[in-house]
Amino acid sequence: MTDAARREQILRAAEKLLGQYGAAKTTMADLAREAGVAVGSVYLEFSSKEAIVEALSTARHRRVIDAMQRAAASEGSFADRLRGIFEARTTVLLRYAEEGAHVCELVHCVSGAVRVAQARFREEETELLAGLLRDGARAGKLVAPKPMVAARTLLRAYAVFAPPQLFELQRDEVRDALRAMHELVLQGVLAR
Repeated sequence: MTDAARREQILRAAEKLLGQYGAAKTTMADLAREAGVAVGSVYLEFSSKEAIVEALSTARHRRVIDAMQRAAASEGSFADRLRGIFEARTTVLLRYAEEGAHVCELVHCVSGAVRVAQARFREEETELLAGLLRDGARAGKLVAPKPMVAARTLLRAYAVFAPPQLFELQRDEVRDALRAMHELVLQGVLAR
């Protein structure tokens, strides 16, 4: 088995066990057993359980960013693309919530490994949003004199549609609340 294949096998096993039992109740021996490899092989690929959690958290955050990037690059008005970024983010995060509480821990919890992945995610989503605002301002379609400040502010405004608040909302109210937030936000950033 190649190193890459072994690493992927360990990550799949870790995602399954961490999703079922959480990081606190999953040991490296459990991960090795589930992956069908020796404990030493797990340590060859990952220095610790925290490193595995960080890799899984990074991969989950990457899926969110990828969905947001597709929305930002889509055809349509800047308003549609801005809405699309937050719709995409919310949709992927809601899918995670449906997988269970322990899966949610991979995108939001007090774990240092998850916080590292979250910090990288926040930087990427801020840059993505600032880029769209900058492009929209250049095209005369959006008002964003300070795109980075505006991006951070928008992300704060949409924080209720991100963990942990998102995971506490009733699913049937999320879409209506998200639409209402879009209307409020777009009133402030659309060029007149």
